[in-house]
Amino acid sequence: MLTTGLIPNKEPLIRVGLIFPEDNITSLQISFSDSQCFEIETGDRLHPSCKNNDQINLNLVDGKLIIPELEIEDSAFKIIPSIFHKNPFITLDGITAGRGFHWEKKISASYWGTLEFTVIDGKFMAVNELPLEQYLKCVATSEMSAQCPSEFLKAQTIVARSWFLANIEQKHRHLGFDICNDDCCQRYQGMANCSEASIQSADDTFGQVIVHDDKICDARYSKSCGGITENFENVWAGDSIPYLVSIKDVNNSGVAFCSPEIVPEESLKKYMGNVDEKGQYYRWRYEATQGELIQSLKDKRNIESAKIVHLIPERIGDSGRIINLRIEYKDSQDILQSIVIQSEYEIRNIMSPSFLFSSAFTIEKNDKGNFILHGKGWGHGVGLCQIGALGMAFSKCAVDEILNHYYPLTKLKTIYSS
Repeated sequence: MLTTGLIPNKEPLIRVGLIFPEDNITSLQISFSDSQCFEIETGDRLHPSCKNNDQINLNLVDGKLIIPELEIEDSAFKIIPSIFHKNPFITLDGITAGRGFHWEKKISASYWGTLEFTVIDGKFMAVNELPLEQYLKCVATSEMSAQCPSEFLKAQTIVARSWFLANIEQKHRHLGFDICNDDCCQRYQGMANCSEASIQSADDTFGQVIVHDDKICDARYSKSCGGITENFENVWAGDSIPYLVSIKDVNNSGVAFCSPEIVPEESLKKYMGNVDEKGQYYRWRYEATQGELIQSLKDKRNIESAKIVHLIPERIGDSGRIINLRIEYKDSQDILQSIVIQSEYEIRNIMSPSFLFSSAFTIEKNDKGNFILHGKGWGHGVGLCQIGALGMAFSKCAVDEILNHYYPLTKLKTIYSS
């Protein structure tokens, strides 16, 4: 696993979590591009091949992992590529994508490298171990689509590499992997989304990161800033970061790069891939009903409320994102109570059953007692705005212009070569 603060001088091997215990998966279908290219390692032996089974089934039964086709029963095993020149891959059907967000779904995804399956506290877990640059060939076109222009794909690849190697958060270290495959970390939906352009973008930027003060940048990014990015310290705990500051995401004419004037919303599906359902994120409208909010407070804060009276922004960031939101409500005794939600993430979690697009919204109460939210953007808004960077690429901006725009005071550096 990676070490925070350590800058590698050669390409590292990384570990990416694909299936979590919380996914509650009890069975999985596994397919091989060529079964003769893989070995299966269990606790007591090495199975030299998959016995010509192009497809096997993995079941979790009484805390054991069972592959009936191969008569394997163990608490852990690995599927290891053994013939690398064929570039073999493994496909898993039923991987969770978008955990807890409005686009959550099950997908089929294919992976290079080794797959490790284990049982933790009676739950099933899967980890993909592979070289970082191979992983990065998949990330740009998992985050966005392979249809994006090359300057965007190169910028996204450099940003993803930088964020990964900065390795600041280490959210999943206790589970034995560096990052997960989802929006909690950065989106990784396997190699099926790769294109010649995404592979070329990774090759062209091999080993390149953005640095500040001789450290790899913690290069955060989100889908759409809505026209202005947010300061790091308004979203996460910690001091301000010089290169993660609020900037106006506009061109010389004052038009936002992520606006429909530069990136038409009817084309977003093409450039954002299979996670996009709505297509309108620059500006949006959402009605938060009394019933939804009452249920949300009960489920997520264990608060019994009879009526939501007011939603009052108490602290607002430079991008318009609400950082602290006071919710005033009547309890069952008709007594006025209040609670302050103190993070943009939790505000988004509380305000919508399917997770609100962003906390950058103004509030209007209608005659039904519901709250109309007039919002902008998708995500936390810190660092690179992906739709904005796409707009910059459409506007003929080069990769260094994109990076300098979203991460001021940084420079591009090659830390290892192929």
